[in-house]
Amino acid sequence: MTSRIGFLPDVPPLYDELTAREQLQYAGGIRDLPAETTRERASALLDRFDLTDDADRRLGEYSRGMRKRVGLVQILLHDPDVVFLDEPTSGLDPRSARTMRRVIEDLADDETTVFLSSHLLTVVEALADRVGVIQDGRLVTEGPLDAVKREAQRGGESGGLESAFLEMTNDRSE
Repeated sequence: MTSRIGFLPDVPPLYDELTAREQLQYAGGIRDLPAETTRERASALLDRFDLTDDADRRLGEYSRGMRKRVGLVQILLHDPDVVFLDEPTSGLDPRSARTMRRVIEDLADDETTVFLSSHLLTVVEALADRVGVIQDGRLVTEGPLDAVKREAQRGGESGGLESAFLEMTNDRSE
């Protein structure tokens, strides 16, 4: 089952003493990917995330955003069917955040199921077709994005997902 899943936490688990290329070879080995497949996929993904020029530097020298991108490459290496992304644009510069959003869109277009966890509701609104609102560890609502926004409008809020979130969690936070 884990061969079908990829998970990117807010802080990716990377070995500071390895280079990005070594980290990806290690990750491919854990996933039992053939070495050549790992090299080919890693090369293509490093290029896609503008990491090729830095791929032979130690990860301990990378910025937070660069580490996040290497973490994403690592979880995409085995071409998972389902990915879980925790705060995927957090710590990224605007260019990298745009790349991340495009990758998420591409994954969804390729019929990869993407679970996105984020406090940046504008990102969620731009990318999600279904949303769930969680407060204090409890699911407050879940459904198609438009339906969740309509539910909040019945409560008097108008506007986007942020307004919907505030309406749905207002009474529960006090």
